[in-house]
Amino acid sequence: MIDVDPAYEDRVPSEELRTLLEGVLDGEGVRSGDLTVQVYGDELLHELNLSFRGIDAPTDVLSFPSADDEFPAAEGDGYLGDVAISVPAAERNAALTGTPFERELRQLAVHGVLHLLGYGHDDDASEARMRAREVAILGEWVHAIWDAPPTH
Repeated sequence: MIDVDPAYEDRVPSEELRTLLEGVLDGEGVRSGDLTVQVYGDELLHELNLSFRGIDAPTDVLSFPSADDEFPAAEGDGYLGDVAISVPAAERNAALTGTPFERELRQLAVHGVLHLLGYGHDDDASEARMRAREVAILGEWVHAIWDAPPTH
């Protein structure tokens, strides 16, 4: 499910995101499984970041896997978790990297869902694995996003 704050409905291509994320799940071998993507503003992401990570600032994307397993979707069933994306943060990121907003939004959605599927970037090996998967899904342009300084 894609849940978009009404203030951003005209900017967020919900159906395109849904199709993209269904392709990500399919590409990862997840034949059934549900998730929720909330596309809101900085206020929600700030609140979630503070509550769950102890960071008193907004961020661009957060993922909340429903399972503690390394690869929670390996079974292919059940609820995978939630992804929250900030539209204002996506706009800031896009401006910084010169990336169109919709591309940035797609990258954040894919990035968040990959976290639900067990991908991470806690060390060089896991970061390389995640980057490679994002490039395979989205294309080489994601390097500009990865290599930009953080906006949050």
